[in-house]
Amino acid sequence: MSIKTSLVAGSALAVALAIGLGSAAQAQDMSYKWSGAPQFSNDDTSFKFRGRILFDFVSQDVERAGPGGDFETRNARGRQAFLGVEGKLNNYFAYKLEGGAVNGGSWGWDDAVLEYKPSEQVSILVGNVKVAGLENLTSTRFTTFMDRGPYGDFGVDSYLLGAVGKYIGYNYSLSLGVQGASLNSTDVANASADSKERLTVTARGHYALVNTDTDKLHLAVSYRYRNRGDESAFSYTGRTNTAYSNATFYTTGAIGNRDKTLAVEGAWVHGPLSVQAEYSSIDVTRVGGANIGGDPKIKVGYAFVSFWPTGEMRNYDAAAGEFKRPKILNPVTAGGFGGVELALRYDLADATDAYKTLRTKPATSQAGEYTGWTAGLNYYPTSYVRLQANYTDGKVDNYGSNMDFDLKQFQLRAQLDF
Repeated sequence: MSIKTSLVAGSALAVALAIGLGSAAQAQDMSYKWSGAPQFSNDDTSFKFRGRILFDFVSQDVERAGPGGDFETRNARGRQAFLGVEGKLNNYFAYKLEGGAVNGGSWGWDDAVLEYKPSEQVSILVGNVKVAGLENLTSTRFTTFMDRGPYGDFGVDSYLLGAVGKYIGYNYSLSLGVQGASLNSTDVANASADSKERLTVTARGHYALVNTDTDKLHLAVSYRYRNRGDESAFSYTGRTNTAYSNATFYTTGAIGNRDKTLAVEGAWVHGPLSVQAEYSSIDVTRVGGANIGGDPKIKVGYAFVSFWPTGEMRNYDAAAGEFKRPKILNPVTAGGFGGVELALRYDLADATDAYKTLRTKPATSQAGEYTGWTAGLNYYPTSYVRLQANYTDGKVDNYGSNMDFDLKQFQLRAQLDF
């Protein structure tokens, strides 16, 4: 079944579920409220439509060391156009299903999760799930910058298909996931009967040391083990703080047979001011072993500061260890101006060890280092509508002549979600 066919089938399933819930409502009193979209509930049963539309404009001006390597790009594109449903059948079982077009037209599933809650604090999730990373776990709808930079490309995993267990306290959580590839990935093709897809085991723990009305302090650590199985070797390739790229600026190529990642997270919120940072150190077991070279260590991280001159505060969920939808104090729907957020970010991705540990070093290599500064401006007319502008000044230092890049990048986004 193709991805587009499965999306149609999933949408049909969602409509059937809605009809079923509507029929059940005939026999019971079902309450209704508006929470960005219609939401229906009865006792411990609920149902809600959800979706998002994100339209981007991206402009890149790239200078390459040496003659004849400069280029410019201009693109208007659909970042995401998703539809879905979420709800719960009772106090024990819940679900979420959302998918659509992403990154200029490709189709796929994002959230596709069944959740079992044997108790108030314990959840077992099966489906396409994220496990670790503060910015990664925060929805794209609520991240401070338009995209997650190189840290989101290979510092953590996005949605993977598998099972995840969570224990959530008042201001802490523990998570453990055993997963394979994404739900959108094709099956592993292998002529032998014992072909295997990748295996990923990820653990995360977070603790909110401070959790008052005006101050939040978040700390977390995670560990990830990956084995590629019979899939392609792991490649550590990053983009330049955008989901768009028509060129590869820095990459190790497919070098990883297995890897182990230790990551740390931190965030501090003090009223309208906040600081956030994450860092991952990835120990790679190289394909080919000692015949090719030593095992490299890949490093990637970011840090940013955010400030709301209109007085809002980033909405930190101390139990989940994630940031949620900001509450706009004076939305235009109530006669106000809306909310404004200013932000500045630094990104680092260091893949140079993949080159340094080779036994025989080629004349050129893109296993280099990326550094970038991004300035961001977010305007929220309401809590469900956002306009964004990002400007990135980035630099890539690779090995060999004509392999370095200087990049100036400007991006705009119009976003609505419900």
